[in-house]
Formats: sequence, structure tokens, C-alpha cells
Amino acid sequence: MDDLARPLPLGAGAHQIVSLAPSCTECLLALGAGNRLLGVDDHSDLPELLAPVVRVGGFKDLDPVQVTRLAPDLVVAASLHAVSVLPRLEAQGTRVFVMVPRTVDGIVDGMARLASVIGIAVEAAPYLASCRARIAAVVDRTLRRRRRPLTYIEYSPEGHTGGPQSFLDDLVVKAGGLNLGGIARVEWPVLQTAMVRRLNPDVIVIATYPGSATRDSLVRRDGWDRLTAVKSGRVWELPAGMVKRPGPGMLEGLARLAEILAP
Repeated sequence: MDDLARPLPLGAGAHQIVSLAPSCTECLLALGAGNRLLGVDDHSDLPELLAPVVRVGGFKDLDPVQVTRLAPDLVVAASLHAVSVLPRLEAQGTRVFVMVPRTVDGIVDGMARLASVIGIAVEAAPYLASCRARIAAVVDRTLRRRRRPLTYIEYSPEGHTGGPQSFLDDLVVKAGGLNLGGIARVEWPVLQTAMVRRLNPDVIVIATYPGSATRDSLVRRDGWDRLTAVKSGRVWELPAGMVKRPGPGMLEGLARLAEILAP
């Protein structure tokens, strides 16, 4: 099953793969399936060896026709493709594995199922076991903490963050914090700056990428200089791949966030 509970056959393997999202590409590379990539989205970073791989479009201009022309035996997609792209690809007879993890463990579990569909479960097993061990080691440390700081993870200057039942919420909890975004009623809310000021987080982490906020720009926002996180110097910047992208980089983000949230 993929993360949408859609069955895919085992045993056939997959040797010609197209990835439609950076998180999916990173999972495939971590599993050792990079040499099977035919195409990737415009936002994925690839090793120089794989630079000639075909680009099939970005988040807003993905071209399903170009994907089917590559004749892949498997397409790996993310949640944003489930409504518009998935039906068009399946109508052409293309197998699609959709990755929509809701927890940090779910990222690893999805990678394990993807490895089985590709036909590399045995080869990937040691890496996946190490991923689970890394998560368990962090949780073992953070479970002992008596105080959990209220933590705001900013995905965009507009206030995008992770709400309840999101992988970000699980990431913060496993790292030893309380997710400020959990106040929302949706999985991926946009929080007004006034709401963040009112809730007054103990720690702020900015997911950095071109166009994101910075520590300096954040503290210059109206009234934010009075926030506990700002006054105590607990405003941090982490690469988006550690906290925003549900791929193997989030395991490094979990360890780093646990250090940041430590008393």
C-alpha cells in the first residue's frame, strides 16, 4: 500500500522511475535507487552524476504528458499530486506510489514500502533500520524532559506552519516541544502574526530557503521583539529540508531540533 492505502503489486520491481517532488527524490536517493531515475521535478537537487535526468516541471506547472512520454514503470508522487495529477497518470496505465506521511516514523515506513515496490527491500533494510534507531534514540532522550517549550516552526513569512496530525506536529513532539501550530483546526494552517504574539512561543525556528524570513527580519516584526523566544535569544534558522520536507533529511532535523529544545 502507498500512503493513500492504494495497493501496488510486489515482485515486478521498478527500474525506470519518475519522482514528482523533492521529498520523493530524496527518499529514492537514500534508498539507493538514484540510478533508476528517468525524470524528476524542477525543485529536486541531484548529485552531479544524475544531472542529465529529465526535468518534468515544478509544483505549479508539472506536465503529466511529459511524464507518460518517458514511459516509467513507477511514478513517486506527493500529496499535492493526489487530486489533479494522479488520475491523469493512472488513466494512462502508469503505476503511481503516493507518499503522504503524517509522522516522522511514517516517513520511514513509507520508504520501506516504496523499497518493496521497487524490489530493493533487502538492500534497503540496514539503512531503514538505522533510521528507526535514530528516531528511537532521540525520543528516548526527550521523553525524560519535564518541561516542553512552546515551539513555533515558521514555514513561510505569511505564517504557514504545521497543525495537528501533521508530520511537523509529530516532529516537534518527538523533539521535546509543544507545537504552537497545534492550536489550529487544520493540518497546514496559516497563523496571523497577532496569534503568534498572543501565544508567545518559547522557541521559534525558521525553515530557511530562498525567500524565507531570517532571524533579523523576524525580530523586526511589529511587537515580536517582546516575544519570550526573541528576548531569550531562542530564534533559530534550519534548512527547509530538515523541518519542511518529509524526507530523510527530517531525521537530521529531529536530532537538531531536540538539541535546540533542550533545557
